[in-house]
Amino acid sequence: MTPSSPSRWPRLILVYGLAVLACAIDLVSKELIFARLSEGAEQRSWVTLLTLGAPGLTAPIPGFHLDIAFERDAEGRVIPFVNHGALFGMGGGQAWGNMFFAVISLAAAVGIAGWVAWMRRAPDWILAVALGLILGGTVGNLHDRVVHGGVRDFLHWNYLYDWPVFNMADVFLVTGAGLLLLHVSLTPSEPIAEKGA
Repeated sequence: MTPSSPSRWPRLILVYGLAVLACAIDLVSKELIFARLSEGAEQRSWVTLLTLGAPGLTAPIPGFHLDIAFERDAEGRVIPFVNHGALFGMGGGQAWGNMFFAVISLAAAVGIAGWVAWMRRAPDWILAVALGLILGGTVGNLHDRVVHGGVRDFLHWNYLYDWPVFNMADVFLVTGAGLLLLHVSLTPSEPIAEKGA
């Protein structure tokens, strides 16, 4: 089956369309949340989802929160505090970490897009959704690494376990990875051809 086969288009559209949607949700959510930054804000402000718009809390109650963190640049302007590391803050807190993970993200995005475009057969629906979510999340965080010098995180879960602050791109990446594992577990393995057959 050639890359331009018509039967491939519905699932290719699903992969790329879902990637665009996931990336858009991630970037728009970041812009909306970090638009709350102001010159008078504290170093770290907390806003619960139930009281969005309320003044920042210094000690948030356990649960799910929006964690809006920022810093000032050399000129005194308020800028988002960014994560230079990988998913959920892992793997480094310096600018070199951001550059390293930007290269990894770019390679992953190009690899996934190229692989999907040149598959001999259309991916099944679970694989298509998984790849779309992973591609969208990867591009969303890659945008932040290039434009902001790191990833803008704002979602925080601190009930029973204090989870590192994350963003919607991380949600899409983890969900896509989970679906990818599900796909692998549900896909029957092909029988190995006997020698001399």
